Amino acid sequence: MRRPDDRPAPGARLLAVDTDGEQEQDLGEELEGDASTPESRRLHELIIQLGRYRSLRDPLHSICEDHQLTPTQVHALMWLGNDGPSHVGALAQRIGITKKTITGVVDRLEHMKLVERTRDAEDRRAVIARLTNQGAALYDRLNRSVNHAMGQMLALMEPEDREALFGLMERLLKRLASRAQQTV
Repeated sequence: MRRPDDRPAPGARLLAVDTDGEQEQDLGEELEGDASTPESRRLHELIIQLGRYRSLRDPLHSICEDHQLTPTQVHALMWLGNDGPSHVGALAQRIGITKKTITGVVDRLEHMKLVERTRDAEDRRAVIARLTNQGAALYDRLNRSVNHAMGQMLALMEPEDREALFGLMERLLKRLASRAQQTV
């Protein structure tokens, strides 16, 4: 549930999950009180302001409405499309929901014939979710829509600003990966 003041819930942890969805790295101590900085508040506010522009949300809106998908279901489809078949528990981590909640999400997506479940060959207790052909086709539409919206946003930037943005994000990802490796 979203908090009215757009701050993480008390005691919330920020986690980095490796590409296999297996390893977590705590990106901060448990939050007590206001552990923010002026820079973190500025970044948070800028991200919130970006989210208010309809042009960044609307490309997915009609697809979601046509298929009666919730934002959580879209996230599940996008992660499965990006990462391929996934353990249901890892998918829950990626989306940021509980294992109990992901069961219902996968149930509904399976009922819509977008996802299918199988048992892990090595651990029969583990459940793997994968896109069906119909789910993969929908993922392709969603992915094209997201890429189109990103293209529109990037078109508003000067070429050197785009390169600066890409460089910042690539360096941040490299540092997060390095931190994750240090905890192994």
